[in-house]
Amino acid sequence: MLLGIGAVAALVLAVGLPTGDRYLFYKSGQPSDIVHSLKAGASLDFEHVKWSATFGTADAPANRTPDPTRQWMKVVVTRTALDKDGTVLTAVPELAFKDAEGREWVIQMTKDNSPTDAHQVGAPYTIEFMGVVPPQLAKDVRLHLRPNTTYKSDTDVKELFRPATTAEEVEKAKHKDVLVFTQ
Repeated sequence: MLLGIGAVAALVLAVGLPTGDRYLFYKSGQPSDIVHSLKAGASLDFEHVKWSATFGTADAPANRTPDPTRQWMKVVVTRTALDKDGTVLTAVPELAFKDAEGREWVIQMTKDNSPTDAHQVGAPYTIEFMGVVPPQLAKDVRLHLRPNTTYKSDTDVKELFRPATTAEEVEKAKHKDVLVFTQ
């Protein structure tokens, strides 16, 4: 009896320890998101930039045939540089619609009025996006906005490909922060 219990315990440890170690290794390279929850239209000051977003249903674009199995959604993201550092953080954020079950729908940029050079402190710039979701989920989807806090428009090309060296650069390069807007 004790021999059987010992064998089962040894088997559990033999399988469990390497699995746990692999999971910890995976999480070190794939950290969990840091979620900042907001209502649509609200704003958040994050890494020298104020972010806000509105979204809702929209008509299909003129070049698309209306389809009752698809609901078009329009997103307007507003970014405002809060200081000199924020004026050069000009990368377009990653956006996606997600539902409570974790399903994800891609959003494509349609219009960007942001200058390619440094932004003005305090001046709002908008970026418009369009996406498609199932009609029954249009009222329930959440907008996930992941700002890029590492690309700066004034960075020399040689520096763009330099690996992160300081602890702060390494942490920022993980892009863990995500702003989640709900309707």
